[in-house]
Amino acid sequence: MSFILKACTVFSAAHTIHGHKRCGRIHGHNYRVCIWVSEREPLEIDLDYLEEWLRENVYKKFDHQYLNQLLGGREATGITAEYIAEYIASMLEKDLPGRVLRVEVCETNELCAIYKPAKDTSI
Repeated sequence: MSFILKACTVFSAAHTIHGHKRCGRIHGHNYRVCIWVSEREPLEIDLDYLEEWLRENVYKKFDHQYLNQLLGGREATGITAEYIAEYIASMLEKDLPGRVLRVEVCETNELCAIYKPAKDTSI
């Protein structure tokens, strides 16, 4: 038996992708972040835990921030949805080792990036 749990949160933040034709100016998004983790038995990982993890580690940290400064210093050049997804996955992996299946970061309803850890995390 195996299960996949999914939990999401939304935060608002600004970023810049230096050198990008359209995104080279500071601008913002209402980002949606969804995490997928694996469990072998029901309630092995409580959904309340995932909700709290997202609140503490994503919403409270990222909401209303300038992501270039928060995640990479003023000179960061690549604060993209892909980078944010990988960053969040690495944080989550510390708390739930081997359980992270994917992290999705959406800048709009239509534009998303999904990060999947390189190692096989199947259960």
